[in-house]
Amino acid sequence: METYNYEATTKDGNVVTGTLEVANESLAIDRIQDMGYFPMKVSKADDVEGMVSRFFSSLQNRITDKDIMTFTYQLGVLLDASFPLDRSLSILSDLTEKRKLRELVEDLNSHVRSGKSFSDALSRYPKIFPLFFVNMVKAGEAGGFLEDAVSRLSTYLENSQGLKEEVRSALVYPMVLVVFGGASVVFLLTYVVPMFTQIFTDMDQTLPLPTLMLLALSNFLTDYWFMILLFIAAAIFFVRRYLNSENGNRTWDSMKFKLPIFGKLYQEVAVSRFSRTLGTLLASGVPILNAFQIVKGTLGSEKISGIISSVREAARKGRGISESLKKSDIFPPIAIHMVTIGEETGKLDEMLIKIADRFDIEVRTTVKRMLSLLEPALIIVMAVLVGFIVISMLLAIFSLSELPL
Repeated sequence: METYNYEATTKDGNVVTGTLEVANESLAIDRIQDMGYFPMKVSKADDVEGMVSRFFSSLQNRITDKDIMTFTYQLGVLLDASFPLDRSLSILSDLTEKRKLRELVEDLNSHVRSGKSFSDALSRYPKIFPLFFVNMVKAGEAGGFLEDAVSRLSTYLENSQGLKEEVRSALVYPMVLVVFGGASVVFLLTYVVPMFTQIFTDMDQTLPLPTLMLLALSNFLTDYWFMILLFIAAAIFFVRRYLNSENGNRTWDSMKFKLPIFGKLYQEVAVSRFSRTLGTLLASGVPILNAFQIVKGTLGSEKISGIISSVREAARKGRGISESLKKSDIFPPIAIHMVTIGEETGKLDEMLIKIADRFDIEVRTTVKRMLSLLEPALIIVMAVLVGFIVISMLLAIFSLSELPL
């Protein structure tokens, strides 16, 4: 793929500029014309210019989960207002500011206008629209209630994104504390302490043990900082490589639910995602066996996938899914009880959504409790480190002041 800069005019006569990543200039011109522009100048970007442009363009124009959430919400509003699908997509392409997202919407609209279904158009972008998204749209198309399916998708994405944003916001202060506190400690050890090292050495006096420990740590950081960074980078690389392997992923997947503090959080998140995804699929008209297969591939946990497989097999044989959930150690009794009620009343989809809402609240509560303990713990750790440095230096200064004149 090559990067091409272009200048083009719109139907109104306005000049637009941008960059495209295509195989050759001919494809670049075709892409510009498909966007509804009239190309005036197309030139290949220089290597350095192309790399820089590609880097900043990817950062600025990459399609995020929040973009898809907004797109789905806006599409649902337009469909509820009785706008045709192609007209709705055309409106959204005009409203979209991000170039990549606008090109995506225009491509979806092009496929819809060519006679293909909306779900088929979405399936061409599996990294952006997962199988869960595509199958909900397909069920809506088959049942004639596409606007309802898109609205449910919008609600699902809003709830998921809202929970992520709350957790991220709650982690901002601890992360700032770790970064600035750690930077302060490193600054003291690598800049302030070495200023006194030569003084202590010239005095030729036995220093207190805490001071010797501090000086040894300072010298180690100063002399081997490159090796330390290299070791940390290598450790991160090999740990990630192991976790991405089949054995590593399976080991971590079985361990994370048993962790002392985080295990409960992982469990609550898994129950919430399972319940909301399955409930949303069932409410959109997806058959229960197909819904289980879709959910199995969207949760990212082999342990949960194994549980879902057994539940799906039980449902295929006509047994209740609550019986299979009881055999797992992931789903708590309250969730199983609510699933049983949903099966008995014929409102399983509604009950699953209620389970998800309940456990979303549990996740928020657990995160707040963890942070209420983490923040003072970090402050104490930083205070102890800084205090150790200060006390070690003071002990050395006091010991030097006691030398005979």
